[in-house]
Amino acid sequence: MTFAFICDSFFQKKVSSSLVNGEIPNHSVITMTANDFLQSGRLPEGISGVLMEKGTWQKNFSLFRYFGLLPQFEKRNIAFISSSLDLDFKGRLGMKNKELVIHGATSPEDMASQLTRLAELTPMAFTHPKSRAIA
Repeated sequence: MTFAFICDSFFQKKVSSSLVNGEIPNHSVITMTANDFLQSGRLPEGISGVLMEKGTWQKNFSLFRYFGLLPQFEKRNIAFISSSLDLDFKGRLGMKNKELVIHGATSPEDMASQLTRLAELTPMAFTHPKSRAIA
């Protein structure tokens, strides 16, 4: 199973080294920054889900919405990598307490089980709030 990991935080990439370095059996991860995603305008083909570092999501949500990239997340399974317990995510308040959140410093075995769980979930078809038209 292949996942896209969108992360701008060097520290979080270091904490999640087992994820980034391919130490998780039967799973591969394509690591990209939010800037890479904004420039390409699309997620990689054939991915089983998206792993998003929480700070990257919080910082770039408005840009994703402005450039019309949010629909790419709406039909895919998404999990947030976070080291904090604050589970409020911009634009996803309708999903409060339903998000899959993975602690960044979890063991490779736990990370593998979480990724398998993510791939097996049915996408929730969550629709993000749309930006208002400027008159």
